[in-house]
Amino acid sequence: MKKVLLVTHHKYNDIGNISRILYQNFLLTTVSYKHLNKITNKMINNFDLIILFGGKMSANSKSRFIKDEYKFISKIFALNKSTIGICLGAQLIAKFFGSRIIKDRYKRVEVGYRQSLNCEKNFFKKSKMSFLQFHNEGICYNKNMNVLAQGRIFEVDAYKIINKNIYGFQFHPEVNSHMISQWYGNLENVKKGTDKLSNILKDYDRFKLDNYRWLRNTILRILND
Repeated sequence: MKKVLLVTHHKYNDIGNISRILYQNFLLTTVSYKHLNKITNKMINNFDLIILFGGKMSANSKSRFIKDEYKFISKIFALNKSTIGICLGAQLIAKFFGSRIIKDRYKRVEVGYRQSLNCEKNFFKKSKMSFLQFHNEGICYNKNMNVLAQGRIFEVDAYKIINKNIYGFQFHPEVNSHMISQWYGNLENVKKGTDKLSNILKDYDRFKLDNYRWLRNTILRILND
């Protein structure tokens, strides 16, 4: 049975539809980002896939825990492990490989469903897909990545690290309605670019099936590469 390590950044470790996709056929282990300094190379080698989830902190943080996470990512890279980063996870991986993680010059955020631009057709299968965005910082291009989709405000919405089975998704394909409501309730303030919760939940109902199918197919493809 293949094993998947899930790295969470929230107090409540809700991994949404990823649990629904994986729990029957894969062995799942969840660890908080605060404990990554305890994960050895030998332990990492036991896993077939590592997924780094989103969180409220910044990839530019100088905190001890974020520094430990970059050390953890360096181990993943050295051991050539299949990896998916979602939102903050994608930003951490991108920065490790040379991206700048920046705020929008007009102080806009993205909270709501947005259409990814210039989707790579072999990867997305559809030229247009909409996913939940929930961030106030974004990813800049670096030479170590192939861009799979562009964002509406920031340069990179999805990418693959060249010659590695490592992917980053700025958006949240894993969410369910409970997660959306919980995250929205934890917003410190509403900024330019934040949709109303009622509109986000309506869009969730519109796109949830497409997002689920895409996420399931993507995870299984990465696991089997």
